[in-house]
Amino acid sequence: MKPLFLIKNTQTAEQSFFSTYAEVGHTYDKFHYHHEYELHYNIQNNGTRFVGDSIEPFSSNELVLLGPNIPHYWKSDLSYYKRGSQKLVKVVVIQFIKDFAGKDFFSLPEMKATATLLDRSKYGVYFYGSKIRKIGYRLRKLTQENNREKLLSLISVLCDLAEITDYRLLASQGFCELFYKNHNEEKISKLYNYLITNFHRELNLSEVADHINLNPSAFCRYLKNVTNKTFSDIINELRIGIACKNLIYSNECISQIAYDCGYNNVSYFNRQFKKLKNMAPREFRLKYRV
Repeated sequence: MKPLFLIKNTQTAEQSFFSTYAEVGHTYDKFHYHHEYELHYNIQNNGTRFVGDSIEPFSSNELVLLGPNIPHYWKSDLSYYKRGSQKLVKVVVIQFIKDFAGKDFFSLPEMKATATLLDRSKYGVYFYGSKIRKIGYRLRKLTQENNREKLLSLISVLCDLAEITDYRLLASQGFCELFYKNHNEEKISKLYNYLITNFHRELNLSEVADHINLNPSAFCRYLKNVTNKTFSDIINELRIGIACKNLIYSNECISQIAYDCGYNNVSYFNRQFKKLKNMAPREFRLKYRV
């Protein structure tokens, strides 16, 4: 599998940024990155979200702002992939470069808070709270407006998002600092795409190291330098993140969820889950079940 860097043509003679509303069978299902900012609003969708080293379940009415070059991926639930499924993902995606409104636009004093928001987005910003549905409606409406109205609407939305205090950052500071410093977008994308495809089966360090053309020792050093984590840390975070989604959205018993996520030992799964989520799988299901 080739590393996935996506070239986006967000500017044309007619428009300064890209916007679309889509109804599709599932979201784009490869770990990828691009040089543009992205506003991603899931109107109707659920599954597992990957942003940098953050792996979490997601559901409808979710809004995330991504900065340039941070690897990301929304994996729709398996029910969207079933043959004959009538389920549709409904999503708004807006992509833009920082200078879409002019080279120095975000340097204006009136745009200080918005410039801070854009800087914060290098970690991925997840917004929540009562205002998100209304902003999501505005984003959906934006895709139908004429070009002048779109420009004004996007600036307005970004300014309003800059004022929202109900948010949290997704990727860790350590991951982002090392990732951007070492320019490892392609290799880390290749690594995560492989793990996402094969997390459900037994994986050993040598196999994964060979996939990204490193020997095991070099692979361990690479992970430490880029993510500050071990191979075991990364695969457990991936599996537990997917288990969280299954605990919320499926009726499978906990032992079956553990096996489906690549754990052959339920006791070990329970220990790893509690280590990462500070609660047992059963507590998590009771707390977050929709």
